[in-house]
Amino acid sequence: MNAKRDVWLEAGVVWAAPEGALPDNVHQNLTQRAVAMAAGAGPWRLLLDYRRANLTQDVLALSRHAELMSRLGLPEGARTAMLCRQRSTSFVFWERVLRARGHEVAVFTDGEAALSWLHRPTTADTLTPDLGEMPEAATDVDSVKRLLQKFTTERLGASRSQVTAELTELIECLFAQADHLGVDLSQGTEIQDRRQRRGFDNAG
Repeated sequence: MNAKRDVWLEAGVVWAAPEGALPDNVHQNLTQRAVAMAAGAGPWRLLLDYRRANLTQDVLALSRHAELMSRLGLPEGARTAMLCRQRSTSFVFWERVLRARGHEVAVFTDGEAALSWLHRPTTADTLTPDLGEMPEAATDVDSVKRLLQKFTTERLGASRSQVTAELTELIECLFAQADHLGVDLSQGTEIQDRRQRRGFDNAG
């Protein structure tokens, strides 16, 4: 009887999907095998599906995993999605550490959203034509707002899962840049709370 595979290539994505207990050494070995397969096949789209796995001491395991990912020398443009049952602070920490180091990673709880994000063109491919047409003043806040408004308008007909994944990526990118500048954006959650309270008051 053949052993159940935990790493495979499917539709241009290398999947790593362990089940049950996932000790630290097995966790790192799994990622190394997935990266080796991506290097041989060339897609450099990795999906770490941990929805059926139990990480041993997950905070430390994910911290060490982020260090491993940084050492593996993934090429520019490589993209890694992490699928988990719940978007805990441990997974968010893993995501922020790697993004701060220049890796394209994102955490999801929905498989469709993860695959949609993996198959999208890279950020550079998406933004280069628009940026090339914009004046030099495009780096001011108003110009960035206009880009976001244009982005939102173009997504009116997109699926909810795609829009959620893309907006989540933008928010996480903003937090990562704030971390890089040493700025605390915790006030942003307070703004969101006030917006929601105003919505409830208006609905009443």
